[in-house]
This record gives sequence, structure tokens and C-alpha cells, in this order.
Amino acid sequence: MKAVLDENVPRKLIPDLRKFGCEVERFPNDWKGLRNGGLLDRLEELGFDCLITCDKNIEWQQPLLKRRVAVVVLPLQDLAALRSIADEIATAITSTEPGKVRNLLLDRRSDPD
Repeated sequence: MKAVLDENVPRKLIPDLRKFGCEVERFPNDWKGLRNGGLLDRLEELGFDCLITCDKNIEWQQPLLKRRVAVVVLPLQDLAALRSIADEIATAITSTEPGKVRNLLLDRRSDPD
């Protein structure tokens, strides 16, 4: 599963996710300013499988059902808190299906849809 961190996610989370076997890349500088639809188009064009974001509104702003990428929504941007659930984030990256959104919660329960 090839994933990219949205620009609102701490880049320092990448090594923690790679420890769980996830292929995660940081948000490229030249993508800054892309709206969600354009960003999802770019991800699909480049063969990414998953977007990791803190944008809790993305599923309401973009029709995802026919997309070839999955979206994992993190509960917050705090690096220490995200590191504490890195295993759950990695599981969400590898198990969320294209066109679906997985909302993670900090108390280690996640929304299955």
C-alpha cells in the first residue's frame, strides 16, 4: 500500500509508520495549494493507494465512492499522540478499501466506515 501524508499531518510520523511496513511519503511541496479533488486526482495518477489526513471534512467535501484511493482521517495533529496509535494508523492504511474513509479515534477505537 503506497500512502502519502497530507500537508496537515506531521512528517515526523513517517518513520513510525514505516516500522509497521507501510510505504509512506511526505506531502510534496509542489502539491501545496491543491484542492481536495485535485489532490485525489494527483494521488490516483501517481499510483498512491491512500491519503492520510487530519481533514475531518474530506468525506463530506469529496465524493469518494468511485475513487481508487482510500482515505485515513487522523484524530489530531499532535505527533506524540499519533505515535501512540501508529500501529492502528498502519492497520488502517493497509486495510481500508479504495473509495472508503477510515476515521481513527485517539482512544484506539476506529470508525469501521
